[in-house]
Amino acid sequence: MSSKRNRMPGLTVGEDPFERGVAHGRAFAADVSHNLDTYLQRFGASGLSIDEAFDEALRWQKAMESQNAEYTEEMRGIAAGSGQTQAAIALLNARYEIAFMIFGKDARRQEAATGETDGCTTFGLLSDVTADGHTWLGQNWDWLEGVHQRTLVLRITRKNKPSLVCLTEAGIVGGKMGVNECGIGLVENGLASSLDGVNPYQKPFHMRCREVLDAERFDAALAPIVSTRRTCSANFVIGGAEGEIVDCETSPNHVTYLHPTAGIVTHSNHFLGSGHGESQMEKVGPSTLFRAARMRRLLERGDGKIDIARMVTAMSDHFSAPHALCRHPDPGQASAKRTMTTGAVLIDLESRVMHVADGPPCEYPFIAHSVDGS
Repeated sequence: MSSKRNRMPGLTVGEDPFERGVAHGRAFAADVSHNLDTYLQRFGASGLSIDEAFDEALRWQKAMESQNAEYTEEMRGIAAGSGQTQAAIALLNARYEIAFMIFGKDARRQEAATGETDGCTTFGLLSDVTADGHTWLGQNWDWLEGVHQRTLVLRITRKNKPSLVCLTEAGIVGGKMGVNECGIGLVENGLASSLDGVNPYQKPFHMRCREVLDAERFDAALAPIVSTRRTCSANFVIGGAEGEIVDCETSPNHVTYLHPTAGIVTHSNHFLGSGHGESQMEKVGPSTLFRAARMRRLLERGDGKIDIARMVTAMSDHFSAPHALCRHPDPGQASAKRTMTTGAVLIDLESRVMHVADGPPCEYPFIAHSVDGS
């Protein structure tokens, strides 16, 4: 696999949401355009035409404008800075809902033979099991190959809400994985349920992620996930410095709460709790059935408490390659659907530092990005 860069680029922005978006869009205009093309191709590969995708984006744009004015103002800035339409940026910011509705339909059509889809693996470690006594979150973010290296580390420095550092895709407001100055951190997994879509145009996934990182207290960080109904399912692992982690497994009308056992929680892309309807992702991505359990075993392997080296080793595991914890592109997949580990993060909540690898962690080094920029 050829590489254009060895570390994910960063962008530091400030208080004003429109100006944040303008800076983002201007600096990453080519990547925004590329990501838009990638998603239109992916949607088309599952039968959603360009016109249908933009019609859906316009419906999401209208919904988002009533759900979080600051978020949509930042979207408006990205459009202005990148030269894209507001509908195009709305499509990117609602791409989770559009994509995962498609994944559920693919599963119901029994399209597993086309190859695996999204396969994120996450974990959280309480302070009593880590070598440095800190609380850690981690994620291998497995997603479309076309998005690889069309991403950025976004640092927001502000006074009216907590400053934060997060990983995002060019064109998406951001907060997918990250940590804020209050020591609140987030990683997540895609899930799909047979009930997805019963609550149309509820607050979208990426908006909820940003709202978690906008929170000053741990209870306030949980609220964006659990306080309103959802359109699509997702799993959110939310951690707090001083040693607290809650994994919220969500479907449109139900939440299962998972807590660390023996100091560790892991998750992949199928439901562990009940009451969520029929779990769909294992039909199109059966590696989910072993990845979370394997991640736990690898983290537990060895003497002493868990250090960053053991975390990286676990995240670099290639059992059942290419559909492994550390995923590489599978030439057997159609190009529009081809997935890989597009990035990986290790988040030290006490230090307010997110370590980011710009691709599969077996190949790309983890680079530290702090909330305060030090």
